[in-house]
Amino acid sequence: GAPSIISSHSVQSLGSRHRLFRSEQAIGGRSLGSGYRLFQPLRPMALLALAIAALAAAAVDQTCPSTNSALVLKQRPEAGVHISPSHFELVELPKPAELGEGKVLVRNLYASLDPTHRIWATDDAQYMPPASLGKPMRAATIGVVEQSNEPSLPVGSHVVGIGGLQQYYVTSAAEGAVDVGEDMPLTSHLSVLSFIIGLTAWVGTYDILDVQAGDTVVISGGAGAVGSLAGQLAKMRGARVIGIVGSDAKAQWLTSELGFDGAVSYKDGEVALVAALRAAAPNGVDKYFDNTGGVSTEAVLKAMNNGARIALCGVISGYNSGEMGLSNYQVRGSQGRARCAR
Repeated sequence: GAPSIISSHSVQSLGSRHRLFRSEQAIGGRSLGSGYRLFQPLRPMALLALAIAALAAAAVDQTCPSTNSALVLKQRPEAGVHISPSHFELVELPKPAELGEGKVLVRNLYASLDPTHRIWATDDAQYMPPASLGKPMRAATIGVVEQSNEPSLPVGSHVVGIGGLQQYYVTSAAEGAVDVGEDMPLTSHLSVLSFIIGLTAWVGTYDILDVQAGDTVVISGGAGAVGSLAGQLAKMRGARVIGIVGSDAKAQWLTSELGFDGAVSYKDGEVALVAALRAAAPNGVDKYFDNTGGVSTEAVLKAMNNGARIALCGVISGYNSGEMGLSNYQVRGSQGRARCAR
């Protein structure tokens, strides 16, 4: 069938006894079988709709297309501007025809859309080179090998890579392509096992924050892909975990299904959020996993203990506006430390 998109809000539950992949949101995806279920998509984006069109083109008739449908970055979004269809173009590129030694032709099955796409699309200084104009938009993908000149990646094997928002791409083992096997659901390699989502949550929680039993951990964007995993990882260490969210439904999901100890909303402003945090964490905040910046971070700083740690993962509240600075420097945890999770 047609390829699928795993959105930036895809989430994994570690579940009872820390079982992986109990639940997952997939857009345009399929049932994962017994023990799995799909969540409805949250906050659809113009990029999401275009990406679905790019990956699904020419796939529905089960034929082998002679061209490569791709979503290319047409122009860069400026600060204060939301991504829209005008920034991208759906094009037909030549399908790779010849493979060099050690190369494989991969047909993409799934693509991951993440908040970092908003960064990649700009030419701002960032942790990777900006996505190239006129080229398929960068994205982590899972695909199946259709042609192979590499014995370790035979036809039919599944590989993960930066395949981009396109139907086909050429890669190699030397470029990091590996056969992920079939022991786990394929989409897990774009979520809980991925280098964008899973590894970020792991490093931020266990390395940078060094969460220990008894810590009080607060996570902004608590119901997001990284935040929901970071909270579950912190719970596995015996911490008290509080998620900052934007709706009652997200709060209910964190506390009833993922085992968070509490969830508070940022929607009522900083003063109300500070009061809610102090009520949920009467002994103060020891560790903060920051995905959003903005009002959430301003409020958490007022509830932090001395010596607290902060993992700076993202500032998604400012990706469109460009406003990412802090106003609260009178931090209770003035002797705390902050490091970047990416």
